[in-house]
Amino acid sequence: MRHPDVEKILEWQKSPLAFIRDIWGLIPERDNLKFEKGKHLTWQQYEIFLAVERSLKKESPKKISVRSGHGIGKTSSCALLILWFLHNHLDAQASCTAPTSQQVYDVLWKEIKKWIDKMPRPVRDKYEWTTSYVRITERPETWFARAATARKEAPEAFAGIHGEYVLLIGDESSGIPEEIFESGRGALTNENALVLLFGNPLRLTGYFYDTHNSQKKNWQALNFSSLDSPLVDKNSGLIQEIREKYGEESDEWKIRVLGEFPRVDSVDDKGYVPLLFKEDIKYTIDTKFGRQRWMAIDPAGEGSNKSIWVIRDNFKAMIISSEDISSPKSIAQKTINLAEAYQVPFENIVIDNFGEGANVAQEIALSGAKEDPPRRVVGINVGDKSNSEEYMNIRAEYYTKLKEWLRSGGELVTDKRWSELLDIRFRRELNGKLRIMSKLDMQKQGIASPDVADALMLSFYFKGRGAMPMEATTFYPELTETKTYSTQPAFTHRPSL
Repeated sequence: MRHPDVEKILEWQKSPLAFIRDIWGLIPERDNLKFEKGKHLTWQQYEIFLAVERSLKKESPKKISVRSGHGIGKTSSCALLILWFLHNHLDAQASCTAPTSQQVYDVLWKEIKKWIDKMPRPVRDKYEWTTSYVRITERPETWFARAATARKEAPEAFAGIHGEYVLLIGDESSGIPEEIFESGRGALTNENALVLLFGNPLRLTGYFYDTHNSQKKNWQALNFSSLDSPLVDKNSGLIQEIREKYGEESDEWKIRVLGEFPRVDSVDDKGYVPLLFKEDIKYTIDTKFGRQRWMAIDPAGEGSNKSIWVIRDNFKAMIISSEDISSPKSIAQKTINLAEAYQVPFENIVIDNFGEGANVAQEIALSGAKEDPPRRVVGINVGDKSNSEEYMNIRAEYYTKLKEWLRSGGELVTDKRWSELLDIRFRRELNGKLRIMSKLDMQKQGIASPDVADALMLSFYFKGRGAMPMEATTFYPELTETKTYSTQPAFTHRPSL
């Protein structure tokens, strides 16, 4: 007859759920049980552990990929699985990686320490936790789990793990570089290796995306929504923040709440998708603008691009002029004329300060050197870094604000040139930041320079500056007075948005 401990180990080897029940007293949230934190596993965690058990029984692939929104208990699931795997498999080796050191060390590895501390003392003493390793004290050199940041320039995170029992875990897997998976291909294809990938479905390309699409037959692909998690308050916190900021029709909602990939129609081979669709754009023939209005200029030189002037208030935008061949002086003079005609204060004018636009702000200032107040317009380089960690640069930030404005009811005065907006494409980078396809890359694909779209985008420099109540007035440039009615102070720096 086997020793009772041997029977228990054999049971635990086959069932992480049994191990978790016996060690921490956690049971699944099911059979109409009311979820209690500290007593129950979420039903999503239960499904993940069941997938592991199916793989151990050889009923399903030993590779599991989980795409989800926030708050399903993913990090604690990783921690519990790592501790289960180490405890019950002789000389087991595990490698855990994520795109950032913060995610793998500050989040996952500290979560492991928390669960070790909750173990019964005899079991807890089997583990030795350090900031980058968890070792089994009996054989620390060959029996361990390690943490590694997934970096393109050091792609060894999944390499160098050998043995009969191997566990590979990728967290925030959409952001793990392809080189990591290539380097660890031997371990990933080892029939004895158990592989688990977790992540928000940020990108429409890459290894993680393929596990839910072209390679899905080789994986157990699971999908969970934050809205179904007992850990998430549906009406407050992060969920409500995403709802209010982006709306429930947005890709952000799909990615971070529903655990779904962005819309895939029109995705190109580099993972770019349209920022806007036809249904996002609403037109109007109404040219009445409110008292608070802004002008934006996307300047061009003598090439195929055009200089474009756009005027916008809180509710609508209109293309008011264009110029085929421009110079700083011509752009400056036309800007002055349009500002007077449309009664736009100079401090409410923004211009792309890159390239041909670099000297325009200076030309405008010089032209009004004797004016009081002086003619000061805002010059910005949209290629500069954004103040927000969500975007690769200012251009991506302002295009996102443009999209939000249109989807919240902003209208465009009818003009066929607005069709350029449908050419703007974006993708998520490995770090999760949003990037807008550059003008150069668009031109390489035969897409015309989006001068009109960029001019409108620039106008969102001013969004959120405390707009005055609207007093609609019809503007006929040839009849308007050239007075300025602004009550705003002039500014020459970029405010925090």
